[in-house]
Amino acid sequence: MAQPNGTNGHTNGTNPSDPIPATHLLASFAANAQTTHLTAALRTKVKEVLLDFIGVTVGALTHASSTLPILTAITALQGPTVTATSPGVCTVLAQGEPRFLKQYAGLLNAALGHSLDFDDTYAPGTLHAGVTAISAALAEAESLANEGRTPSADEVMLAISVAYEATCRLGRELGYEAYSRGFHNTSTAGIFGSIAALAVLRHLDTRTVEMAFGLAGSKAAGSMQYLDNGSWNKRLHPGFAVHDAFMCVALAEAGVVGASRILEGTSGFFKAYTPSESVDLGRLVEGLGKKWEWLGSSLKPYPACRMTHAFIELSGNMQAARAKSSRVSPDEIKSVELRMSPANYILVGDPTPNKRHPTNVIDAQFSAYFQVAHSLLYEAKTGDMSPYSRLEDPAIHQLTDKISVKTDKSMSGFGAKMSVQWTDGQPDSKEQQFPLGETEHPFTRDKVEEKFMALAVPVYGETKSSQIVQAVDSLEEMSILQLLKLLR
Repeated sequence: MAQPNGTNGHTNGTNPSDPIPATHLLASFAANAQTTHLTAALRTKVKEVLLDFIGVTVGALTHASSTLPILTAITALQGPTVTATSPGVCTVLAQGEPRFLKQYAGLLNAALGHSLDFDDTYAPGTLHAGVTAISAALAEAESLANEGRTPSADEVMLAISVAYEATCRLGRELGYEAYSRGFHNTSTAGIFGSIAALAVLRHLDTRTVEMAFGLAGSKAAGSMQYLDNGSWNKRLHPGFAVHDAFMCVALAEAGVVGASRILEGTSGFFKAYTPSESVDLGRLVEGLGKKWEWLGSSLKPYPACRMTHAFIELSGNMQAARAKSSRVSPDEIKSVELRMSPANYILVGDPTPNKRHPTNVIDAQFSAYFQVAHSLLYEAKTGDMSPYSRLEDPAIHQLTDKISVKTDKSMSGFGAKMSVQWTDGQPDSKEQQFPLGETEHPFTRDKVEEKFMALAVPVYGETKSSQIVQAVDSLEEMSILQLLKLLR
């Protein structure tokens, strides 16, 4: 690729004279992706994130109070004329025979997959790419199979990879700064990744993908105001993104004209959704199809905002070292000080009443106070949903009042610094740059399966859950319909 103007080959994405046709290049990447691009690393990673997605999605049936209302609402919206006997209906995981139109199946799988805040993350983009990428790919693949155009397992894996890549690269350019503007990168970037998945499976040409992207510029959304009351908006964000991706693709295929240059334009995506001065179109498109940034995605060991994970791990290690035969008492702790980046402080460290003393799951997931207090008292375990059964635990609330959070401008990413002053006079200070699951601190395969089984067994049972693990491991040998039948 020819280098754009600028001494370092990069220019800011909001410059109207910028020569980099980012929208066109990203659309071309999706339209021209080939299964020969699938490396061994990509195949392994797709299987890992797919298994994780299945687990966190069906886990919402057991652990998320929002699941039934969302299922009820979408069933009513779809209407009584669409049933399990209707042609072309698609699968929602663990809901029995297919009975949803593909756009609604995609919406539901993505919303459920994000409901526990347990889905994989991409640190440079501060987002969750898997729920949109996989939900869109599975629904479209099943829809095509229903039409007699069954995509191969390789095509599905390619669609997932391309969708992840588009979402992660867009999220990286949006940056942390997008959150200060009030937008959720998971959904604002996720709609473009979903379109990329559909483009691969439907063999769309570059022009059609560009038009779908252009239309998506008017649909990308996801308000961070959900933090005000721990609302379920957040859980729906990726679902809305997948649903609207199907709409944008259908419109583009029918010849509807979408906005041109939607990513790089003066009123385009980056201008609207982030105040970042570091948007870099050269970096956005550099190495597309050769360098797969999404391989840096990480699985989550704990069902909480990723920004709390290093603190959870540090607290759990301290608890394990002190507890011996019994759990730590809040009376043993005089004070706790946490340090984090200013960007993370906005989401998990601000000492508002609903963070210091959360009363619902979402507020607790975004509270460094609650997560640290719980881990210091009760330990930190992979795949454990029990913290949210203790929202009213007086010991936790006693301890959260002893926790202070400070910002540290020298810190970045998901790094954590933590100091505990024990009442016996013993100080305890720890720090960690990378939470468990990042490539620098990897989540081992046994942990992947441990997490999956913890979430899947209550829904599928142990035998079927083990069969799903085997099926995903041998994905190339299965048809998409065989896999989805197993997941029903």
